[in-house]
Amino acid sequence: MKILGEKSLSSKVEHGLEAVFIIIALIDFVVLAILITVTISEFSRYNITNILQPISLTLALGVFLATGIVALYIISKFIKIFRNLKENKLFDNNNSNHLNKISISSIIIGILYFVIMVSLMYYIKSLAINIEVTILCSLLLGTFSIAFILLGIGIKILNEIYKKAIEYKEENDLVV
Repeated sequence: MKILGEKSLSSKVEHGLEAVFIIIALIDFVVLAILITVTISEFSRYNITNILQPISLTLALGVFLATGIVALYIISKFIKIFRNLKENKLFDNNNSNHLNKISISSIIIGILYFVIMVSLMYYIKSLAINIEVTILCSLLLGTFSIAFILLGIGIKILNEIYKKAIEYKEENDLVV
C-alpha cells in the first residue's frame, strides 16, 4: 500500500482524523450542555456558605471541556500534517510548526488533566465517597496527565530531529 499521495495510507488516516474530530466536537457540545445544566442547578441549590462543592464540579467540567477543545486543536494540526503528506510535502517547515504546536498542546492537556484530578479529588471527598473511588479516579487522571506531558515532550524531541532532517535536505538540495 502507498504511504504518500492520493488514495494512500496518509489520506485514509486524514479521513479517520476528520471523523474523530467530528466525534470529539459532538462530545464537547454534550459536555458544554452538561456544564451549563449542572452549573445552573448546582448553584441554585447551595447557599453562600456551601459554595465550594458546585464550584469544584463546575471547574472540573470546565477543564474537561477545555481539554476537549485542545484535543480538537491537536487533531486539526495532525490533519494538516497528513494533508501535506498526501501532497508529498514531507520535509516542509509547516509540518515542523504543526508538530511544535501539537507538543505544546499535549503538555497543556496534561496540565489540565492534573487540574481535573485535583478538583475531582476535592469534589469526591466532599461527597464522602469511599477512598477506593477517590484513589482510582486520581490514578486514572494522574496517568492521563503524565501520559500527555510525556507525549508532548516526546513530540518536541521528534520535532527537533525532524527540523535537522529538513536542514540536511535543504543543504543537499543546494549541493545538487
